[in-house]
Amino acid sequence: MTDQSPQRIGPLTDDARASLSDLLKLQTLKADCWYMRLFVDANHTGWEPLTNDSAENDRRIKDRITTSGSPVTDLVLAYVGEVDWRGKIQLMVRMQYFRAGYKSGLLFGSHLREDIFGGGFHTHGGFLIFGGCQNFWI
Repeated sequence: MTDQSPQRIGPLTDDARASLSDLLKLQTLKADCWYMRLFVDANHTGWEPLTNDSAENDRRIKDRITTSGSPVTDLVLAYVGEVDWRGKIQLMVRMQYFRAGYKSGLLFGSHLREDIFGGGFHTHGGFLIFGGCQNFWI
């Protein structure tokens, strides 16, 4: 297992950007919803919707990791919805990217706008890195 310090989460940035882009392409993406995606043997599963119950989500995530068949190399969790950002409620996507062997995951996201013509969402503003978080998943 590689021992990565919290200062070493920078290498996750490109994969995090790609995951954000992929999530926004999801046809069934909706607000006020959690999503998960696993990477196993360098291949990713599709985005899976989760619930708004954190205990149920924890069970689902652990179950998917356990039943993946091969070791999970990366895990991405995302929340799409209204978030308190600097004292103002705004539509955002907030994501967490975890990689096996890293002590910390990357917290990132973007402001969103709803596409009133074609449905779905698109980013508004830049790619935001919020910081790191403990990787207790993989």
